[in-house]
Amino acid sequence: MMIERDSLHFQILERLCSMPKAVRGISSAMLDRHFHADWAVEELSGAGLIAERGWADGPGTVWVPTAAGEALYHELVQRMPEDGDRAGAAP
Repeated sequence: MMIERDSLHFQILERLCSMPKAVRGISSAMLDRHFHADWAVEELSGAGLIAERGWADGPGTVWVPTAAGEALYHELVQRMPEDGDRAGAAP
């Protein structure tokens, strides 16, 4: 799966990876409310970049980035131009 720095897929990874690890995770309902893109969540999951995690002692799940998802996110962030241009266009 090819993810561009300015894509919806990246925005979802960014939201998940920018959270502190101790509280990292967003429910499907909240992702849908913010991004309106169940299809993107399914694609990220299918590519092994995010996974559902359940609670130790209760119902429900949250989506969290996998190690591969975190690595891809950090790689894309490092590619970001110095001037902050999200599109990556050359001046």
